[in-house]
Amino acid sequence: MGGIFISYRRQDAPGYAGRLYDSLAGHFGEGTIFMDIGAIQPGQDFTQRINEALNSCDVLLAVIGPQWATITDAGGSRRLEDPDDFVGLEVQTALKRRDVVVIPVLVGGGRMPAREELPLSLAELRRRQALEVSEERWRYDVQRLIAVLEGPLPEEPVAEPRPKPEPVPAQTASSVSLVAVALGLLVAAGPAYAAYKAGLNVKRGTDVRTVAHFAAGWTGFWSVLSGVVAAVLAAAAGRRHDIVPRTIRGLLFGALAGALGGIVNGVLRVHGENLRLGIVLGFAVTGAVFGLSRIVGGSRLIGLVGGAGAGAVGGLIVAGKIDGFMSQALPAALILMGIAVLQAISVAPAEKPVPAALTPLQRLQRH
Repeated sequence: MGGIFISYRRQDAPGYAGRLYDSLAGHFGEGTIFMDIGAIQPGQDFTQRINEALNSCDVLLAVIGPQWATITDAGGSRRLEDPDDFVGLEVQTALKRRDVVVIPVLVGGGRMPAREELPLSLAELRRRQALEVSEERWRYDVQRLIAVLEGPLPEEPVAEPRPKPEPVPAQTASSVSLVAVALGLLVAAGPAYAAYKAGLNVKRGTDVRTVAHFAAGWTGFWSVLSGVVAAVLAAAAGRRHDIVPRTIRGLLFGALAGALGGIVNGVLRVHGENLRLGIVLGFAVTGAVFGLSRIVGGSRLIGLVGGAGAGAVGGLIVAGKIDGFMSQALPAALILMGIAVLQAISVAPAEKPVPAALTPLQRLQRH
């Protein structure tokens, strides 16, 4: 067993993957093609069988349809973010091997995932040159893929020109993300502060009510802010079908971040009688939890560290000095922009395409 591994999502592009299997098997032979639906027998361990196939393959074709990066599980989380996601494990394992060529194959209107849609373990995928296989030109495009696997990429026919899209430079993509975050802040600031004021309607009195007072205010502010920012980022990335689920996710994570930060702030005010420390640690906790949500950027570690640090700085600036709107808006701006900047500068500055001349199947002839 060895040769070509076809990786795909059943909920995304099963028909295209099956058709691609038939086309390649007709040319190279079924013994050189691996696809789970036909190669795994009843009773076999799925994970073990996948690993065995990856260990002996020379090429991995990542079949990417329109929902490859956005399909969610029953809990509403993206499957790609699950460390046990089989598709992610397949591609991740192949990317780590220097003797395996990974080729993204775009089908059904699919596109290469944006940088922020990929976990760090799959970031290398964006440096692999993709090849489109369209329904209208299936036979021709499959022949192009076969030519890539066997040798140099053929010239595009004059009768059917297909201009190759220009890749977006890393600096441009990062700038777009930063602008989207800033726009989200501007749009969300007013409604978020209104929610903050509504939450503060919880009257102080007992220690518990005082803590609830701050927790409710912070929860209102951060849930609205996170929801709006998540929606703006989805819209800016052109992911219209993701706007609603990302908004809901932003509302939930924002509420959690605000509630925990508000509780820390309230508890330290009540029991430690330390206003400054309560505000600083409250915003640090809020920033850390918001960063873990990956609403801004793809790295949880960068989000955690950047969010906590920016939140603490924001708390130091406003503690006992600034009241009203800016007491929440300034730390929020520092947290979101701080995380966004760190995420932007942490990515690779350039993307290297796969050379046009690939001869991975020559190794098969020596097996």
